Parts: sequence; C-alpha cells; structure tokens
Amino acid sequence: MNFRLNRILLLIGLYALPVAAIAQVQDSTRLADSLKNSIEKVSIAYGRQSRDQVTAAITSVTGAELRKTHTASLTNALIGKLTGASILNNGGAPGFDDPVSYIRGLHTSLNNGYLILVDGIQINSLSYIAVDEIETVTVLKDAAALAIYGVRGGNGALLVTTKRGKASDKINISFNARYGLQSPVMLPEFANSYDYARLHNVARTNDGFPTLYTEKQLNGYRDGTGPYLYPNVNWYDEILRKNAPLQDYALTFNGGNDRVKYFLMVGYMANEGLYANTNQETNSNLNFNRINFRGNIDLNITKNLSAQVGLGGNIQDRMFPTISTEDLWRSMANYAPNLYSVRSPDGQITGSANYPINPVGYLLEKGYFSRHDRNIQSSLRVNQKLDVITTGLNVFGALMFDNEFNNRYDKTRDYAYAEPIVGTNAAGEPYVYYLQRGLNTDLTVRTDPNYENNRIILQAGFDYNRKFKDTELTGMLMFQQDKYTVFGNQSPFAMQNLAGRFNYGFKDKYFAEFSFSYSGTENYAPGKRFGFFPAVSGGWLLHKEDFWKQNSTINYLKIRASAGLVGNDKGSPRFNYNQYWGTQSSQGYYFGTGTSFYSALVQLGTANPDITWEKGMIYNLGVEAKAFNSKLSFGADVFREMRSDILVNMSNATPSIGGIADGARANMGKVLSYGTELFARFNNQVGKLDYYVGGEFSFARNRIKANYDIPRKEAYSSRLNRPVGQYFGLEAIGFFKNESDIIGSPQQTFSVVKPGDLKYKDQNNDGIIDVNDEIAIGRHIYPEINYSFNTGLAYKGINLDFFFQGIAHRSVLLNGSMFQPFVNNNNIINWAAKGYWTPETANTATFPRLSTELSANNYATSDFWVRKASFLRLRNVELGYTLPKNISSKLRLQSIKVFVSGLNLLTWDDLDVEVDPETLSAGYPNIKTYTAGLSVKF
Repeated sequence: MNFRLNRILLLIGLYALPVAAIAQVQDSTRLADSLKNSIEKVSIAYGRQSRDQVTAAITSVTGAELRKTHTASLTNALIGKLTGASILNNGGAPGFDDPVSYIRGLHTSLNNGYLILVDGIQINSLSYIAVDEIETVTVLKDAAALAIYGVRGGNGALLVTTKRGKASDKINISFNARYGLQSPVMLPEFANSYDYARLHNVARTNDGFPTLYTEKQLNGYRDGTGPYLYPNVNWYDEILRKNAPLQDYALTFNGGNDRVKYFLMVGYMANEGLYANTNQETNSNLNFNRINFRGNIDLNITKNLSAQVGLGGNIQDRMFPTISTEDLWRSMANYAPNLYSVRSPDGQITGSANYPINPVGYLLEKGYFSRHDRNIQSSLRVNQKLDVITTGLNVFGALMFDNEFNNRYDKTRDYAYAEPIVGTNAAGEPYVYYLQRGLNTDLTVRTDPNYENNRIILQAGFDYNRKFKDTELTGMLMFQQDKYTVFGNQSPFAMQNLAGRFNYGFKDKYFAEFSFSYSGTENYAPGKRFGFFPAVSGGWLLHKEDFWKQNSTINYLKIRASAGLVGNDKGSPRFNYNQYWGTQSSQGYYFGTGTSFYSALVQLGTANPDITWEKGMIYNLGVEAKAFNSKLSFGADVFREMRSDILVNMSNATPSIGGIADGARANMGKVLSYGTELFARFNNQVGKLDYYVGGEFSFARNRIKANYDIPRKEAYSSRLNRPVGQYFGLEAIGFFKNESDIIGSPQQTFSVVKPGDLKYKDQNNDGIIDVNDEIAIGRHIYPEINYSFNTGLAYKGINLDFFFQGIAHRSVLLNGSMFQPFVNNNNIINWAAKGYWTPETANTATFPRLSTELSANNYATSDFWVRKASFLRLRNVELGYTLPKNISSKLRLQSIKVFVSGLNLLTWDDLDVEVDPETLSAGYPNIKTYTAGLSVKF
C-alpha cells in the first residue's frame, strides 16, 4: 500500500516538474503580453492609446504588410487586409484606379462614403499615398471610435499614421525598389468574322428579315481570302500590348536623439497602361507618374515644451487618350470583327459614317489629354506640459493645411479617315475602294479647366494622463474648426467640433470610456446646425483575474462593449433649407394666341428648413484573445446599427394634389444593419522553420425599415425589409418552346415574343406578365461577406507567403451592349455564340434566341441576367531571400532582401460567363502583376 502510494507520489512529482516549468513560461508570456499591450500604442481618433485600454472596435495593418502587394493604388493594397472593410476593384486604369469601398457594408440608402485622414488631415482619396511613408492604416468601426467625429463619422473612418523618427546612434537609411509587368486578369472573348457573319444571318432569320451575308462572303471570312474585303479584326489585339510596366522606388531616412527625431522619405512611382504603339508626342498611352515626399520631425524644445512638424504630399502627372476609357473599351467590345480593316492599304485609318470612331484612330491620331496634380499637407502641433498646475495635464494646439491643385494641358486634333466602299468590277467580282472623310488638322492646345481646393484645420485643447495607485485617469477635450474651400464655389464648407474623451482604468484590467462630440456644419438652417453625439464603452481583461490565471490555454482575454450615436451628413444636398428659383426651358407658357414658347421662373428643389443629418445608433460587442503562449491570436465582434433620419423623396409617397413638388426631401428613412467579424492567426516555430496561418471574416447585412417608396400593387415588390440596392426583376422559368407554349402561357406585355425568348413566372396569377410580377432576385452589387486567409513560412532567410481574398453574397446584373449581341450591330460574346437557343438545343440552351432587335422581353431585368458573383482570388504570392548578416555586414549593410511576387494570379468564381466577376470586363481590366524587388537597409 505504501509502496504503491510512493510510486503515485513520485509520478505526480515527475509530472509536476514540466508542468511547473510550463506554468512559469506561461506566466512569463502573460507578463510579456501584458507589458507589450500596455506599452504599445495604437492610433485612435485624435490620438493614440495603449492596446490594453482600447475599448472600441478598430483594426490595423502595418505599412510593411501592405508593401507585399504591388499596386499603384494604396487602397487596392488594403483589399482583404482590414477586417470590416469591403473593397472592390473597379479596374486598374493607371491614375484612375480608386476602388469602391465600404466599412461594415452599407448603412444608408444614400452616401456611404467614409472619412479618410492622414495624420489627422482629411483627404479625398487614400490611393495616392505611398506605402513607404505609412506606419499603420487603422479602420474605426463602432460608436466608441467614431462618435468623436460628430456629423462626419457615421460611415466609419480610415486613419493613416505616417512614420516618425526613432532615436538612434546612426542614420538609418532604407531603399526599396520594385519592377513589375502587368497584364489583364481576364478579357472577354468574341466571335471571329466568320462566326459573327454566320450568326448574324441566324439572328436576322429569327427576326423575319432576309440574311445580310451571302455564302461567298461567309467563305471569304472563313478562309481569310482578303483582309480588306473580308476583314477579321480582333480589336483587343489591335489596341493592347501583352504587358505594361509598373515600377516604384523609395528612399527613407530615420534617426535622431532625445531632442530631435526625424523621418524623411521620397518616392517615385510610374504606371503605364496597356495601350500599344503610342509615342507621348502626338498621342498617349494611359500613363501615371507620381512623386511622394514626407518629412516628420519631433522636437523636444524644452523639458515641458514639444512640437511635431509634418510636411508631405505628392506630385502627379497623368497622360491619357482623348477618348474616354469607358468609350474605348466599349468600342473594342462592341465593334464587329468585320466592320472594316483597321487601316486602308496605304496605311490610312479607316472609318464609316455610322462608325467614325475607329478605336485605333482615336487612340493614335486624336492627340492626348494630360493632367498635373499637386497635393501638399503640412501640420504643426505644439504641446506644453502643465505639471505646475497638476501632474499629467497638457495643453496643445495644432494648425493643419491641405492643398490640392489640378492643371490641364491637352493637345487635340481631328484626322481624315478612309471609308471603305464595296464595289463590283467588270468581271462581277467585289472589290474595295476608299473615300476620304474629314480633314487632318493641327494640334490645338488647351490648358483649362483648372481646379484647386484648400482645407485649413485649427485645433486646441487639453489632455490629461495620470495614475493613482490602482486607478488611471486619461482624458482629452478639444475644439476643432475645419474650413474646406473649393475653387469656383462661392461658399466654403465649414465645420466646428467640440470633442472629448474620458477614460477610467482600475487595476489595469477594468476600463471605461466616455466620448462625445458637439459638432455642426453650415449646411443646415441656423439654429439646427449642431448636434450632440455621445458614446460609452468598457473593457475587461479577464486573464488578469485570479480565477483565470490558472487557465493553461488562454493567456490573454479581453471583452469589450460599446454603444453610442454617430452622424452622417454626406447625403444632404447643399443648403436644402433654402428655396431656390430659376428658369427652365421645359416649363413655361405661351403668350396669348402665339405659338412661341417662353421659359418661366419655376420652383427648383423644394426647400425643407428642418433638414438634418443622418443618425446612427451603434451597439458593438467584441472579444480579443491569445492562446497557447500567444501562438494563437483570435477575436470577434458583433454589431448592430439603426440608421435613421435618412433623406427620402416624399413626392414618391405623397399625392400630387398636395402640391409638393418633385424633389421634396424629408428625414424619414431608416436602415437597420448588423453583422459579425472574426479574425485568427497562428504562429509557430519548429527548429529553424517559422510558419504562420491566419484569416479574417466579415459579414454585414442591412434592411430598409422605412423609405416612403412609390406604392406598389404587390407586397412582394416592396423594398421594405430588403437590403439597400436589392435587385428586383422577373423570375425566368426557361425559354418558350414553340407557338403553342406562347399561346398557353400568360400574356407577355413587354414585347412580342417568339420561340426561344425568355419565359417568366406569373407571380400574382393574373394572366399577365408585367411590372407587378417583379420580385426580389439575387442580392446586390456589394458583397455581404468578405474574407481572406494567408499562410507563410520562413527558413534560413527564405520566406514564402500566400494571400487569398474572396467575397460572397453578391450579385451582378449582366446588362449593356456586351450581353446584347447584334443589337445595333454589336459583337457577339462567345458565351452567347456557344449557348444560344435553337429548336435543336432547346433543352441545353444557356442564352435566348439570337436577334438583331432590342427585345424588351428578353432584356428585361430578371434572374436570368442577375448572377452570383462570389469569387476567391490568389491575391498575392511572395518568395523572398534575405542575405545572411555576415554577408550583408561585409557589404556594410544592415540587411538586403531580394524577392519576386505575383498579384491576382488565380481566380475561382460562380459565373458561367467568361468575364471578370469583379468588373464584368466592362472597362479597363483588373490587373495581374509579376514583380521583382529589392529592399536594402544601410
């Protein structure tokens, strides 16, 4: 008995030794995490806060992480990197590639734009900031983070914090260089001349018209017997080159001492478009060149007086063709391959009276447009300690300035083109001769219009930070005036804001915060320009509780919650509280018995003196945790917002007898939004191999709760309790099989139908297919779900990283000329050419019968055209090698890294149509980039 007990005690003792060692490691890990989180500062509205004390919903990404994605636009580099931010690329046209983005989905049926601030200065676009000047980009998402911005913060905010100097015994110099080759992710494919002509004949036969192309012509297109008589032009091949370069370079200097610290950066980026054969003298490719600069200096002037000076900005030069990007790409997609050859035999650009816009001619012969932009931001912030009054009290003042200037320089001309005419020679054989149309003109210079805007921000206030034993008190009270002047606008935009934030901490584990803003804008009626926006939040560090310290798995755990009121003034028309009058040629009178019509003084938009901003009440609950000795980090948030006082057009729901003019607006709309966000990351080391895997998930849904929409006959057609932007249309149930099927089906009211046309469901069983049969179909253009996951490893200086990004719960509408073959002689996409309906393919057809007419029935909005557009992209891959320190030190370098990377390499999507799921390939395409780079630290 005693022997057995001794054995048990021995085993327990042997087991307890490693357990005690593990416990010591965990305790030290807890201590290290607590120390790191209590010291590490993160950016918040108008300041910084230790990570432990943050009770708001925020997410950050570092500039170093963003640098792994080689794009010309910083906003595109953020795709998939910020939980809660939804960013959709709208095409990669150099200099015009600002993507569409939202924070936590859509909150309102009007403007969902969010605030963008660089070191506290509001700017219009994030895309032209260089990644090498960025320390972090932070997204603010809940009321605790946003209420302090008052009427401007309701839709969220992105805070860009630029790099600052760090004390060092030497100047730290870094040089980064990247060179990449870009090509389209996907281009739609169209029929060649033979298939176009053959299928065009099919379409005309379906319409009851005689065919246009003879058998001889069809043979000529098929055999390619004459490039001028039987042209076969692929307009993408004629306009585009295989790839285009993207390159950027940055040089930074960082250093200083206890008195002065500095960060300096200068960078250059050049992004060329995909257009071929341009020369920059008489025509232009899409070209975007940008120089960025940034200088941040921190001064400790005296023991109690400090200052921060910042100067940054960029110089941008763009050149682009005189034809818009949209029109050029629409022409490339729409123009039939047999319309005409690109040039005549003597090299002259061709064209015709019906199609004078030869895409190649407009690209190469019409001259060019150019734009020169300058953007400068400067700031001065002074801080004076007031310890003589009470320890921890400071007074500060700041002056910030932003200027944006745009200048045009265009050189344009007209050109003569040759119109091909098909004639018949004496032998009865067809031939082509050309008639000249138009005249060649000299280049004409135009240097206007110019554009300029200025923003001046003044700030003054107090902040306080003091610890009493177990209690810590921090606070900030600040007044800000913001004036934004646009050249040519007689009235500047002005805002005033009295903002405050007060924090209470107890035993470094209980935290409470109250923040508020009393802010207003001149856009509303006197007496109704200011509002109060409060928020409360709290946090609890459970891992510091005695009952939790025994947990051997989770070594860090924080629970936080917030509630508060935010505002959004972006949907408000300018000075809508005033009634304006003007003349309109469409409204007036006839005098006496005369036949002359006279314009009249009419009431313009109906004034509303009670108009105000949108209000959003946001609730948020979040948790952050670390486990397994901090190898695993994870967190979650759930949120709910009720947005009220959304402007709606009351004339939709008001009888005209009431006398309310069109355009009458009132703050009567409501939208409910809610969702959840998750993130996780696991890091580990096995020997000399480091690896990680992580991911994030965001879900945001909304419902319209009040909109005063046009009254609708059927309840299922109501937009209430549907998402903002929900598609509505008919439910397609197949194609009409034959005339008997048409006769036996409900009456079609949109247009005359034939076998092979789309057949729709009669939702209300009234025997008629009309607008009253429209139901909610698909979803909406923006995604409800955004997710990403990444993984990587590092071994002896080699790193390999993969980053995937995807979206779900999104629909797109396939509309426009690309999906309407032969209408107005449009080209035919291969999807339609392969799947169009015939009596023989009735059971397998994926496209209606071909027609040259714009069928109101077939092209009505329906679930046939509204398709799922979820996708997953291999967004980025990087393979890098960092030279060993003994080699870099021999080169008198701190480190040197070489790498290659790829952007948008693979895509998986739900579409069965061969177009890009993000842009529908309707304009300048999404870009795939292969990059080689070098990073050196001196």
